Amino acid sequence: MATINPRQDQDGVTIGWQAIVRKKGYPSQSKTFRAKRDAEAWARLTESAMERGLWQNQSDADSTTLADAFDRYGREISSQKKSGKIELYRIGTLKADTIAKQHLSRIGGGAF
Repeated sequence: MATINPRQDQDGVTIGWQAIVRKKGYPSQSKTFRAKRDAEAWARLTESAMERGLWQNQSDADSTTLADAFDRYGREISSQKKSGKIELYRIGTLKADTIAKQHLSRIGGGAF
């Protein structure tokens, strides 16, 4: 069962809602939302995914930007390639795009 707690500012005014999901066998998950209904919906989805065995830990994707992933790829993969300098140049161009500032968890795959 999820716990939904109000988040308050220093004056005691509710500014958001924190949903906390604790389930045996899974790490505790929490997320803060502006609306209580959003917190409740996220908690239901998270619990449901855990119960069905479909839950995946998103903490790394929530804290890593696409630019960070490009940097790591450049360090670990491109540097080992014969054409690494060209690839690093292309990575630099891609990092200049606005999508590179997005966290990996916010970027969805799509049909092209």
